[in-house]
Amino acid sequence: MPAAHDIRRPQTLFLGEPLASTPNLAVRSGLGSTPFAARRIPVASHHCCYIARQFTRQTVRRWNLHSICDDAVQIASELVANAVRHGRPDTAAADDQQAGVWLAFTLRPRTLLCVVRDPSQLHPRLTPPQPLAERHRGLPIVDALSNTWGWTTDPQAQGKSVWARVALPAA
Repeated sequence: MPAAHDIRRPQTLFLGEPLASTPNLAVRSGLGSTPFAARRIPVASHHCCYIARQFTRQTVRRWNLHSICDDAVQIASELVANAVRHGRPDTAAADDQQAGVWLAFTLRPRTLLCVVRDPSQLHPRLTPPQPLAERHRGLPIVDALSNTWGWTTDPQAQGKSVWARVALPAA
């Protein structure tokens, strides 16, 4: 039997009504018929950023947003990397739904909204990267590529959502 984090068996939701069992994400915010895509990222996998990049690329291309694909892929990858590194409790089981990291996108009238949900209450901090440093580069990249970014917490559920908005090209 394949492992729960097997990348051939993605836990993906595309366009339409998310399952009621989906932890937090858009279910509680009532996105309605807004285009929506979400995927649970297996934190135990060494391929978590690869999975995030592939899912982002597929979603953005499906929505014909080719011109912002590279920026969206980089933003999603950085946010997922941060969530996997800093956003899960050490005591959580790798396959625990509540401990999971979720990557979601919704298409708004003028922006693509990327949201990464993790079970940690720790707020992200934008710190200037040091020259030649290998860490603390993710949020400066997100800050540079997005129009705006931030985070929200949900008093009804453990964790936070870190989000970034990318402007859509003018029609």
